[in-house]
Amino acid sequence: MNIEIAAICDAATANGMGGRLNILGAFDRVFAKFPLVIPQCSTAFRIRYQRSEAGVHDLVLTIEDVCGKPIVPPMQSKIPLEPVAQGFDTAAVNLVLNLQRLQIQRPDKYIVRLMVDNEELISLPLYMLDAPQMPGGPIAQGEQSLGPIDGNA
Repeated sequence: MNIEIAAICDAATANGMGGRLNILGAFDRVFAKFPLVIPQCSTAFRIRYQRSEAGVHDLVLTIEDVCGKPIVPPMQSKIPLEPVAQGFDTAAVNLVLNLQRLQIQRPDKYIVRLMVDNEELISLPLYMLDAPQMPGGPIAQGEQSLGPIDGNA
């Protein structure tokens, strides 16, 4: 198996086997006041596999701090990889895992890990950083800023 696309994003959709994967707002860092609740975000993956890898596989997604402590319970599922169509060497499957009310207690580096059959296919860093102390100043372009857990700025 090979990961072609992996992202943490604001939202994602996927349609059908080998269909389109739509990703909105990919990011790897958030500037915020802590503790923090991210109301909604997604992880999106496109996995390319060989004919011999078709079948049902165990999938686990974890989000951990740098010490390996999960910040949410691991998300576990079965992933069916359909047989590769005649005339093709490989096939692809799109995975979108939506996260609701992701709670982050402190600024730190976190790691999103995707494992299939107990083998880590990819890990993505997620940097949760204190909001800069610039009165009225904008956040650097391309970086996301979220408010504190209670919604007060």
